Amino acid sequence: MTPRRRAPAIAGLVAAALLIVVVAPGTAGAAPSADQVPWRWWDGAAYQLTHGLADPPALNRDDCRPTAERPHPVILVHGTGLNGGNSWATIGTALAAEGFCVWAPTVGAPGGSGSTGGLDSLTGASAPQLAAEIDRVRGLTGADRVDLVGHSQGAIVASFVAGTVRADAVRTVVTLGADPAKSGEGPPEFVTAMLGVLSAETARRDAEATLAWLGDEGVPFARGVRYVAVSSDYDELTGPVVAPIVPDWVDLQAVRLQDGCESDRSGHLTVLASPRAADLVADALAPAEGSPAEPGGAPAESHPPRCVAADQVLGVLAPVPPR
Repeated sequence: MTPRRRAPAIAGLVAAALLIVVVAPGTAGAAPSADQVPWRWWDGAAYQLTHGLADPPALNRDDCRPTAERPHPVILVHGTGLNGGNSWATIGTALAAEGFCVWAPTVGAPGGSGSTGGLDSLTGASAPQLAAEIDRVRGLTGADRVDLVGHSQGAIVASFVAGTVRADAVRTVVTLGADPAKSGEGPPEFVTAMLGVLSAETARRDAEATLAWLGDEGVPFARGVRYVAVSSDYDELTGPVVAPIVPDWVDLQAVRLQDGCESDRSGHLTVLASPRAADLVADALAPAEGSPAEPGGAPAESHPPRCVAADQVLGVLAPVPPR
C-alpha cells in the first residue's frame, strides 16, 4: 500500500480556495462532443469567470431528456467550498458527451445564496436541497430514478440522501475523494465549524442524523442502491482507501484509480479532471438494470478506462487521447 502524500496538501487546499466563485444558473444548449471535454481541474472556474458566472454548458440543461441507452439522469454533488459549476466541468462534460443528462446544483450555501456551497447544515440545507433537485429532475425528465456522483463532502451528502430520504429515487451513488468506510461519520468537523455558520443546536441535529443514518445494521448504505467508490492512493485527505467489510446485501464496489494505471497520481482536487476517473464514473453509470458488469464497474462492451499521467497539483501531464 502506498503511504499518504501530504506534501502537495497545502497547495491543493490553496488551489481549492481559488475555485470559489459565484454560481449562476446553467443555460440550455446542444450536448457537447467528446473533443470539447476540458481536461484541467480549474476549467469550470475559468469558464464561470469568463462567461458571466454561468455554469459550463454541459451542465444543468433542463431541456435534456434521457434516452433508452441512458435512461437515468445524473446529478453531480460538489465538495466543501465549491459549487456545481466549478467542480464538474470535466466529468459533467464527459458524461454529457456520452449521452447522459447531467445536472450539478450548488447545495449547502450559507443563507441559500448559491454562491459557495458545502458550508451549511447537512440536514438543514445540503440534504434537503439535493432531495429537492432529485425531485425536480425526475419531474422534468419523467425518470423513475437518478444516479448521484459526489466528490468529497458531496459524496457524503449524496450517500446520506440516498440512504435516508430518497432511497427509492436513487439507482447508483458513485463517490470520488471519499472513504466509504467513513461516510457514515458525516461531514468532517472542520466543515461544520467553518465560518461559524452552524449553531450548536444545528451541529447537534446533524450529528444525531448521521448516527441515525447508520440504522440498526450500522452501515451508511441503502438496500437496492448500487455504490461505486473511486479512490486514489494520492488523495491528500483520504490517503489509500481499503474497502470496508459490509453485510452481504450491500452492493458496494471499491475501485482504486491506480489499478492498471500507476501513472495517474491524481489528488483530492485533480481527480475531478482525471480521464481515468471520468471513464470509471461513466462505466459505473452505464450498465442497464440487471446487466452484468466487469470488475471496476465497466460493462462488458465498454472500452477500458484511459490511463493518462497525472499529479496532485496540475492534474493531467500528457495529451488526453480519445476513448
